[in-house]
Formats: sequence, C-alpha cells, structure tokens
Amino acid sequence: MNTKPIYTIENDCMDCYKCIRNCPSKAIKITEQKASIIDELCIYCGRCVSVCPANAKQIRDGVSRVKQLIKSGTTTIASVAPSFRSEFPHFTDEEFITQLTNLGFNYISETALGAQIVTGHTEQFLKARNKGVYISSACPGVVELIKKYYPQHVVNIIPFLSPMLAHAKSLKANGGKDTKIVFIGPCIAKKAEADNWPSLVDTAITFNELKEWINESDKPETNSKGKTIDFYPERATNGNIYPIEGGMINTFGKGTNNLLKLSFAGIDEVKKVLNTLNTIQHDGPVFLELLLCEGGCINGPGCSEDNNPVQRKIEILNSKPKENTTKKENPILLNIECDYFGQNAVILPDYKPEDIQEALYSIGKHSPKDELNCGSCGYNTCREFAMATLSGMAETNMCVSHLKKIAHHQATLLLKKIPSGVILVDSDLNIKEINQSCLNMLQLQNNFDSQHINSDLVNKSINELGYFTEHFTTAIHTGKEYNQLPVVQNGKSFQLSIFNIQKYKLVAGIIQNFENKEFRSDIIEKRTRIVIKKNMETVQKIAALLGENASFTDSLLNSILTDYSEENSNHLNTDSESHA
Repeated sequence: MNTKPIYTIENDCMDCYKCIRNCPSKAIKITEQKASIIDELCIYCGRCVSVCPANAKQIRDGVSRVKQLIKSGTTTIASVAPSFRSEFPHFTDEEFITQLTNLGFNYISETALGAQIVTGHTEQFLKARNKGVYISSACPGVVELIKKYYPQHVVNIIPFLSPMLAHAKSLKANGGKDTKIVFIGPCIAKKAEADNWPSLVDTAITFNELKEWINESDKPETNSKGKTIDFYPERATNGNIYPIEGGMINTFGKGTNNLLKLSFAGIDEVKKVLNTLNTIQHDGPVFLELLLCEGGCINGPGCSEDNNPVQRKIEILNSKPKENTTKKENPILLNIECDYFGQNAVILPDYKPEDIQEALYSIGKHSPKDELNCGSCGYNTCREFAMATLSGMAETNMCVSHLKKIAHHQATLLLKKIPSGVILVDSDLNIKEINQSCLNMLQLQNNFDSQHINSDLVNKSINELGYFTEHFTTAIHTGKEYNQLPVVQNGKSFQLSIFNIQKYKLVAGIIQNFENKEFRSDIIEKRTRIVIKKNMETVQKIAALLGENASFTDSLLNSILTDYSEENSNHLNTDSESHA
C-alpha cells in the first residue's frame, strides 16, 4: 500500500521528464530512467499528477480507509470543503447531502465553518499588531513550501490551525473525541496535513475520488420526504467564499488598524512574494493570503479539469448569503492556536565550483556556449541539472543534447566501420549521408577525399554520384522499396537494397559488391553485431527522446544486419551447390 500522498507507478513511467519540468521544488528523482517522488522535498502541489501523460503519478487512495471507518459503526462526519459547489454544480445542497448520506456518513458538515473560526481568530490577532507581515495558514501547500524551503518565514505564518483542522477540532468538541472526521476537498496537500494531525482528521479524499465513489455506488437514493436535510450542525456563511482568490480577506470585518490585506495565488507568484518578503514596507500590519493554486482552491489538483472557470467562481459567490446571519456560537471560544516550527527544512547542498564543472564536463558542457539550457532534462539550466546529478537526483543520460551528439558521433563511426556502402537520400534527391565504403566500392575515392565528404558530396544531388539515380528517384516518388536487387551500373555489378526511413522524404540505400570476397564472409555479420551491440543502447535512447529524426538509425542498422544474414545464407547455399 502506498503511504505517501503522491506516488509513481514506475512501470508506467515513460521517462519524459515532464514531471520534473513542472515540479516547483524539483522533488522528482530519476533512477534507471524511472521517476520517483521524494516526499521530504515535495510540497504536494499536484502538478506532476496533472501533467503526467502516462498517468504514472497517482494520488493515494483514501476511499478504502473511509469505507472502513463507516463500516466500523463509529460516528463518521464528512467535512466538505466549500468548493464542492463549483465541483458539483448539478447537485443542490440537499441532493449533495443525500448522496453523501447514502454513502454511509452520519453527518455532513461544511469546512467553511472552520474557515469562519479561523477568520475570527485571525482578525483578533491582527488587531493587536501595529506592524509586521503575516501569512495565512489556510493553504497547506504554502505552509509546506515555507517550512521546507523558506524556514526563515515560518515566524510569519499566522499561529492558528487551518480551516480543515479548526473545523475537525470543533466537530470533535461537539461529538466527542471518538468521532471520525473525513475531509473531502480539492487538495492533495490536505492528505499530508491529515497525516500530520491524525488526532483531528482521520483521512482526506479529493473530489475526484468522491465522484468515482458515487458513480460506483449502487445504493438507491434515500427517500428524503418528511426529513430535514441540512448541514451539521449549521450552515456556513462568509466562509463559503474561501475557495476563490481573495476569499479569506473578503471575510474580514472592518476596524482592523491600518491593516493591508493582499492576496496572491499560483506557485510562481507565491515564490516571488516569499523571495521578497523581507523588503515589504508598510506603516501597519500586512496580511497575505497565499494560495498555491492559481485562482484559488476551485482549481485544486483534486478537481476535474473540464468545468468552466468563470462558472466555478460564480457558483462560489452565489453560495454566500446576502446577509451575514448570527452565528450560534462564538468561534473565538475554541482554542486553535498552533505553531509551525520544528520541521526540518530542506538543506540544499553547496557544491564546489570545480565539482560543478566536472559534472558539466560529464555531459559535454566544456564551455558556457555548450550550456544550451534547453530544459529537455526537466531542469531550467545545465548548471542546475549538473548539480542534480551530483546530488543523485538526476542521471547524465537525461541530457538530450549530449546524447544527440554521442549518437551522431557513434552513428558516423558506425557507418565508417560498416563494409557495405550506405547512402541516405532526401525528398529533393540530395545526398544526406554517404560512407567511405560506398566511395571505395564505386571507385570514387579519387574524386572525393574522405576527409571532406560532407563538403564535397553531402547535400549534392544523387545525379552527381553517377550511380543508382533512377532507383533512388523511384523510391522517393513512389515509396517503392528494393530488396537485394541485382544492378549493373557503369560496367559494375552490385546488389542494391533501398528502404524508407520516412516515406517520400528520406530513404536509405545499402550497396554491396559481390566481386569482393570480403562481403561473402560470415565475419561481416559478426563484426556488425559487435558494433551494433556497443552502440545501440545510445541510439535507441535518442530514438525514444527525439522521435523519427533519430529513430532511422535503429532501422538502418537492423536492415543492414538482416541483409548480411540473408546474404551469407545465400552464399553458403551457392558455395555448397558449386562444391557438389
């Protein structure tokens, strides 16, 4: 069973590094080309889950735990985040309560009640401050980010429980400490927060998990006629608007002394704020509502992605009562004080310049101009990637530009070593590649210096070669392929094979001269297999990362090997017949 809020199904990982590119804390480690999440570095923003094209990043299942709690017979209360109205707009409040009651919950309560408690405490706290910067504790992702990466700002977090925890404490105060609390909301980070506070919240599930649970449930709808269907123990008021950006600060009343209230949402914006927190200047206290998700909790990673963002916000705003009804209890009476000290912050290693330089050398970065900073490895810069390799978070073969160079050099060397002639021709009938064996076979070595093949012949028309023009033209224009075709050109006998690399765009030709007995020996097949074995792993890696631009190498080599095998078999049969 997976115990962490987010985990990787390693067999499904496609080695694309998209999770690293999108991870704000670079909490992804690559081992043997498979990504895994380092929990100590993770802030549970859920970006890796959202962007993974193979669905290899998964959120820990919480429904199984909830079913066990309900089955145990203990009073179980669902604490539902106020963003449920934007996620389940097709349900009225009464219908939504009925759905959850049918699943087995004894009571359905709004987490917004806890938000109202937090607002009340926060207002009283800020009224007693004349200066300073204070950060809301409502977003667990922001709290994780600060504790792990900005520990100097832990002192700035408002010293109160989050709305989820405050609500759970209130429910347990009313129903008894044995009451089981299940949080249902849009947030993955709430799973980690619940793990850290097991005495208050028994488990947390996302809206997406709830949807799947409702869809798979075959329990008939309960007849609600004559019954009062409402939230326990009362309906929330202003706390309903917490899920949208600026929602919390809009629940504040008037009378705070020169208080400046600001809201920022989105990881990038939040990090900018934290990076410049010490430079804030204001005559009075500054309260910052920081939310990890852009637009607020209505866009959390535990929500569906197909809803209208405008309509989401409308649903939340419409849920706020026009008048602030009188609360049944004074939320200040509940003690929700806490501090956020004590967690070990992430300590980034400080590498020596020479160590970083050596790591850069290992990926072919010998000067600043070699540092492309292309981001294909998932890191923003080559230097950042080099440090990741030093820390063991990354592997050198993640650098695509370096692998591309290696593959190019190895493919070039391979073409030189292959005794068959090899020609690559594009859709314009221009030669894109030709090896020295081909020049020797066609006796063109005097016309084209092996040291200057690229400048002398590459990108020139196949017509200038003086051989096989009609065959390559037909192959390009019609997509036709030739397999071991006997060809006589300029008084010489050859065997020609042409196959498509990209149909109508790029073809490869393999030429053999049977007058040379070297080509009839089985040593060729053995030699080719050895060379391919040494080089194919790199070539296949490039093919996977770069697609069709590099994948032709694999096809080319395997075709050559097949030709050798068939040719040797044919020659052995011919030799046997002649001896007979």
